[in-house]
Amino acid sequence: MTDACPIKISINALGGQGGGVLTGWIVSLAERSGYIAQSTSVPGVAQRTGATVYYIELFPEELLTGKPCAPVLALMPVPGDVDIVLALEIMEAGRAISRGLVTDKTTLLASSHRVYAIAEKIHLGDGRLGADEIITVAQTAAHRFIIDDMEAAAASAGAVISAVTFGALAGSGALPFARGAFEETIRQSGRAVDSNLAGFEMGYANAHSDSTTNAPPQSPAAAKQVFASSAVSSLLTRMTGEFPEPAHFTLNEGLKKLVDYQDMRYADLYLDRIARIYALDEELGGAQQDWRLTRETAQHLALWMAFEDTIRVADLKTRASRFARFRKDVRAEDGQIVHVFEYMHPRLKEICDLAPAWLGAKILSTPALRNGLGIFFKKGRRIPVTKLRGFLLLSFMASLKFLRRASYRFKTEEMRIDDWITNIEITARGDYALACEVAGLQRLIKGYGETHERGLANYARLWALLDEVKQTPAPAQTLALLKTAALSDEEGVALSAAIRSLQPGKRAA
Repeated sequence: MTDACPIKISINALGGQGGGVLTGWIVSLAERSGYIAQSTSVPGVAQRTGATVYYIELFPEELLTGKPCAPVLALMPVPGDVDIVLALEIMEAGRAISRGLVTDKTTLLASSHRVYAIAEKIHLGDGRLGADEIITVAQTAAHRFIIDDMEAAAASAGAVISAVTFGALAGSGALPFARGAFEETIRQSGRAVDSNLAGFEMGYANAHSDSTTNAPPQSPAAAKQVFASSAVSSLLTRMTGEFPEPAHFTLNEGLKKLVDYQDMRYADLYLDRIARIYALDEELGGAQQDWRLTRETAQHLALWMAFEDTIRVADLKTRASRFARFRKDVRAEDGQIVHVFEYMHPRLKEICDLAPAWLGAKILSTPALRNGLGIFFKKGRRIPVTKLRGFLLLSFMASLKFLRRASYRFKTEEMRIDDWITNIEITARGDYALACEVAGLQRLIKGYGETHERGLANYARLWALLDEVKQTPAPAQTLALLKTAALSDEEGVALSAAIRSLQPGKRAA
């Protein structure tokens, strides 16, 4: 950048992150510092709440002395000609890089946190995209790369992420303005001055340290193993005393989940089941595999034992933390009322799941009863969960947790879990890697209602194919590919194609 060229800044932000406010601050800062400033924005549609590109060009007025006319400033960033890129989420940094906005002349400031796209959220498996490649490319592409979890810093300061980014911009020294001018701009705005200044300070401190990368996140296995309550310390003592250290993180999370889901006795049953797998793992030399079978089974068993039934759904929907999150998401002020309506469509099947095992089985196996009672559950209902009648209804459903063990759904899931664990044990003696993949079959079963039924149907299809999978040259890889196919689409098209490929001649006939 020469003295005769404007300073070119691209801001890539998502809806609700305050990209417009950040743009306004930069424009105000520049104008108060003797610069001509021009800003534009191009809002996106259906991109993670609406990704918007803001573009700013700044030109010092002092260079216009004796010039016949003012400079012509651009309306959009040009690939290869941007001085500063501010990415308020790491994938937005990747988007800027892919568009050619980040070059060896660019200072790139990015937040390391993720806001997941709709395509990532609705994926049947783990559809999240990693950011490691973006960070690696950014380190090479940019002249200077500063990254920090600005979202976490904003939450810590009670500010918005735009304030933290503004501080990082000041700390980077990429603009020719003093820190005091940045802070005065926030004060002049009159918006949440104290919290925004606190966020500014956190962003400034990170950028001013001239760190180009964050330390890698602590691995889950190295995370401190603690429970939220000392009431479950006996479970933690048993876990640390009976199981290998590489499995502690997974077991710890599983225990916390199951104590919250049911009670300590249920969590103790979880450890009893894992003890069976660990004993086998030890017998088969699992230490050389870093106890993979134990860890895989521990993860998926916890998820299976905490299956989502009507009781669980009602419990999660009436938690105070959920209402607090709603208020935060809509930025409700003190005294403002936020109404929340839940659309729920409990079918006869979900009602029978809550019934005593004998009664649920009787209704579902008797066509006359099933059809006669089913007419009462054909329509969905809008429940005003923030009003007393709606809240009390869901709270009552959540309070039925003590009846769960006697329910039809509980008995059914217990039988499935026992069959699954037995199959893992049998398979492990012949093929350790395949047994780990069998443990991962639980990934297919999730949610409730129709979602659960689709997953369970895919699980049953692969379960029936296990003997055939064992005959393939690489059974573990084959089952892994089938699971990936099952999680590719709701209609099962990819899974059907993958199954046909096992024995093309036989299945084509």
